[in-house]
Amino acid sequence: MSLMQKTPLSFLDKFISFQSVSTDPLRKDDVFKTAEFLRDFLKRYADRVYLISKKSAFPLVVAVFEPLKFSGKTLAVYGHYDVQPEDPVEQWRTPAFKLIKEDGKLWGRGVADNKGHIVQNIFSVISLVKEKKLKNRVIFLFEGEEELGSPNLESLLAEIKDDLRDVDCFFITDTGMFGKNKPQIFYALRGLCYFELDIHTGVRDLHSGVYGNKVLNPAHILVDLVSKMKDAFSNEVLIPGFYDSVRKIRDDELEMLAKVKKTIERERKETGVYGFAEARKTALYLMSKILPSLDINGVHSGFIGKGQKTIIPHYANIKFSCRLVEFQKPDEIERLVERFINDYFSGKPVRYKLKKYASAMPFYTDTKNPFLKKTVEILKDVFGNEVLLNRSGGTIPAAEIFQRLFGKPVILTGFTLPDDNIHSPNENFDEEMFWKGIDVLERIYSQLATA
Repeated sequence: MSLMQKTPLSFLDKFISFQSVSTDPLRKDDVFKTAEFLRDFLKRYADRVYLISKKSAFPLVVAVFEPLKFSGKTLAVYGHYDVQPEDPVEQWRTPAFKLIKEDGKLWGRGVADNKGHIVQNIFSVISLVKEKKLKNRVIFLFEGEEELGSPNLESLLAEIKDDLRDVDCFFITDTGMFGKNKPQIFYALRGLCYFELDIHTGVRDLHSGVYGNKVLNPAHILVDLVSKMKDAFSNEVLIPGFYDSVRKIRDDELEMLAKVKKTIERERKETGVYGFAEARKTALYLMSKILPSLDINGVHSGFIGKGQKTIIPHYANIKFSCRLVEFQKPDEIERLVERFINDYFSGKPVRYKLKKYASAMPFYTDTKNPFLKKTVEILKDVFGNEVLLNRSGGTIPAAEIFQRLFGKPVILTGFTLPDDNIHSPNENFDEEMFWKGIDVLERIYSQLATA
């Protein structure tokens, strides 16, 4: 074994160096190499390791650890080795694909989402194996398509149903802490629909002086369409029927969520924004937890280079997504969006195409199970603070898939802090929380036999 693979940080450094950006076709080989790197390392310690793949799917890395005297539970542990693109590169303070240890933090693309958590899981179990303290059967499930919306995860899991038949609980370490040494467990996640819309009003760009007023401008049309889809300052989605399936949150749940309320000053510091929206008369700290949303993720039209160019573009493109709460179904929201856009363009001399990407169902689970109770005890003991139960506005498709397919408890937790900058430049992982997380996971995977 090389020196680069002997310690968690040296392993993480090598792990991060793989540019496993699953959304970038040009880095497809890097994603496969990352899966092979994990497989080859895990073969040194696990009883069985293999890759599950199929045409057009990145591999699912599966590693099974069997205790010598098995008398405990079977725990499946999920993580994803694919990462977000590093753009905009110029805003990084360190090289994106190199692990840097500085200012009490670990820096690099994927260090928080989700490679750091994968390393914590791997080395916690390896430590238990070496010390002969592993009492539970542990199955690692490391996916390479989470940032794509996990389009193939369900079919890949079907290939290993025999290994997963006896799983008692699924662990997903792909979330973060409320604050330093303030752990939380998430019981709800929002779902996702992702769209791309192309608009063409002609075959080429035109001189804005000669043809201004005469021809349609796709950028103006796009702005008009979006203004009819959503109020820019209240964030109210204006598509008819969008909120029809949203449930009213019970008072006891609102009381529980009040414990994770953040001040406006903290929200402003974490986000760096100048102000906030006011959607549907909902408290700020609840807006991304209990309400669905629609957001533009990217827009392109016309001349966007330096200087000026007086043209009327012939083409406009927008990428936008919807986050969904429990009881909303992606296919229903997709139909509402498609109908709205078709009605808008009906009878207009415009060519358009709406593309729908992979979607994910919302996740919501019961918090009353012995595995969660035991996990809470361990988290509280290590971090010395009350464990908060929270909802997240993010999406992890695996959570809903595991719950639906296997009907077993799903526990979501993690050890990054609110300033981890996931999906942004300067992604980071607090070093103290990184090491404490390994300690927590060692205790969980050794003590949950009594749950």
